[in-house]
Amino acid sequence: MLASPTTTRRPRVAVVFGLSKCASLRPRRGRRPSGGAHLGAHLGAHLGALALGFALCLWTSNARAVRPFVTDDARIIERGQLELEMWPELTLQGGSLYPGFHMMGGVSVTEWLEIIVGGGVGWHDGLTVANPVIQPKFLLWRAEEDGIPGLALATGVTLPVGQGEMFDAATGFFGVALLTSRLFNDFLMLHVNGGFTAAAARSSASADGEAFFRARPYWGVGFDAGVVHQDFRLIGEAYAGDPFEALGARYAFQWGGRWLASDTLNLDLTFGAQPQSDAFGERGPFEYWAQIGVRLLFDAFRDTPGDPNGAPGLLSGPATWGR
Repeated sequence: MLASPTTTRRPRVAVVFGLSKCASLRPRRGRRPSGGAHLGAHLGAHLGALALGFALCLWTSNARAVRPFVTDDARIIERGQLELEMWPELTLQGGSLYPGFHMMGGVSVTEWLEIIVGGGVGWHDGLTVANPVIQPKFLLWRAEEDGIPGLALATGVTLPVGQGEMFDAATGFFGVALLTSRLFNDFLMLHVNGGFTAAAARSSASADGEAFFRARPYWGVGFDAGVVHQDFRLIGEAYAGDPFEALGARYAFQWGGRWLASDTLNLDLTFGAQPQSDAFGERGPFEYWAQIGVRLLFDAFRDTPGDPNGAPGLLSGPATWGR
């Protein structure tokens, strides 16, 4: 998920995927052990195991484009891994601030297919709930360091379920090709997206009271560059509106910073802007937002740690063809 920190809307998970192996290390409650020195040793052993488990869960090293970054990357996690991306945000719209919270979760079922779901909630003169998202992501081949760019395909649907300002009264569809280049020993990563978005709207969203269907091209370009050290990065992007917003704006911008704390923990701080819009196009001044993004990766259904570079994909890549 690009890897994956968009406006008052930004749908992401209303779903919780099961516990990881890290979660299974939590001590159980309800029993009170007894016995002086034995208790101390017993408790120390459990606390040590818990600390070690937590460290192993969080500190391994190398993440990529993730939400709230919208321009997606040609990368998926390895089979059996689970990733969670979440971000609280504040949106400035019409002189007022509105809070929101979004979450996405993904699990790879093969070395070339990841299934991602997400949703979001917020407060905008009342509770608002964003359209849920379901997105399969197909990796053809992954990017090689200073070599062949990676290629993936993302398709998805946003469901007509929700309410309030973050909700689009439409069913959305999208299909996007994703290209990622890893340059200068990963000090610079470039992401290019191209495809389409479409929306089948309810009759209430149409000016003449009837349902309609709208399709338009989609594009996105983004960069992720190291600053002094690979783990501290500048990120920026421009894109044709968030594909997770069926009736969203036609263009938007986002920029900020990212800290790659480890292979399994990313922290982002991003700022963005886009024109306010409805089903028929831009309808007002710009709205602005700030987000704090967190990405967590777990080897939830694996016996061994996953590859920091992600799954290999369906094919070995053009560089090996004809060998």
